[in-house]
Amino acid sequence: MFWDKKTDQKTPAVPVDSPASPNMVDPALDATGALLRIWGKYAFDLDQLNAQTIKDLCERWARHVLVAAPYPGSEPDEANTTGPSNRNWLGLREFFTQLRKRENTYVTNSLKDIRQVLSDLINTLGKVLVEDEEGQTEIVDQLNHLKNIIESNASLDAVKREMIQVISAVGRIAQSRQQAHHIVLEELTERLKSMRAELSAARREMELDPLTELYNRKAFDQQLLRTFELSKLSSQAVCLLMVDLDHFKQINDHFGHPAGDLVLKRFADCCTQTFPRRSDFVARYGGEEFVVILQETAIDAAGMLGERLLQAARNLHIDYQGQELHITVSIGIVELGIADNDVLSWLRRADNALYRAKHSGRNRLVKEFGP
Repeated sequence: MFWDKKTDQKTPAVPVDSPASPNMVDPALDATGALLRIWGKYAFDLDQLNAQTIKDLCERWARHVLVAAPYPGSEPDEANTTGPSNRNWLGLREFFTQLRKRENTYVTNSLKDIRQVLSDLINTLGKVLVEDEEGQTEIVDQLNHLKNIIESNASLDAVKREMIQVISAVGRIAQSRQQAHHIVLEELTERLKSMRAELSAARREMELDPLTELYNRKAFDQQLLRTFELSKLSSQAVCLLMVDLDHFKQINDHFGHPAGDLVLKRFADCCTQTFPRRSDFVARYGGEEFVVILQETAIDAAGMLGERLLQAARNLHIDYQGQELHITVSIGIVELGIADNDVLSWLRRADNALYRAKHSGRNRLVKEFGP
């Protein structure tokens, strides 16, 4: 198996008392171990390799990196060669490479399977509908168009849009179906719904930040553009909050990155509790910065919610290895205004408001009304 592969090359031994000794605190080792554990935590089943096995392998590699424990696939008599002065970096790289290749193969094959199922579904629909003259032309044209899109390897969004149109057309003619045809169409509709749910679940998984389980930067950029365009059409109030953890670098420097990760996760929980509406969009913007989109919310209401988030952060008591950590945050809030001609100008104003909050003493918020 790919995790049992060995390399003839070893990382050169480093004396224990040297400046690069693993006995000393090494942020790179901590970060690598944390990444391995995150990778294992969010592993998913592959062909002939389940998520639990991947998680266990990642944990063993993490222990090898952090405390020089034996790496996966090492022989019992190799225990001394993997002592605290050695790390099998080539083996780790090979493990990551082979795992990533298997994930790529699995996703690629899954997408091919979905496209094949869609093609089979189109053929089935065509056979069911061929006996009906009324509405047949409309259905056949849309099915052919959908088939061309699938065969052209178009994006899943394009396939989804065309599928929705086909479903709508099928629904219109289903009322005039005989009972036998009606049963067949119901089965096909359920199959389509199941496929759409699987696609939506897979897409949502790709939009989440693995550490905080909030939306990631890519998902935020897409949502911000959608919200901007909707607000311009509807003239509904919408506010954007940019949040930054004050002096976060000091936490990483003094307590290590695992402590910093814990702080980020606990603050992410504060955000989801402060903004619980389905329309509230909370994301990790990057590093220790977070963003919140509040639809149908004017600047005064957004300011009150921002104050609530400030107080929630102040009240956080984060226990880390017997020490209690405390944080504060700075917040910039802006309402979308008439003069905001594009998303970037709106985002830039929010960033400027955050800048003023930080440079006027931190642990506060600054509001800016739409121009």
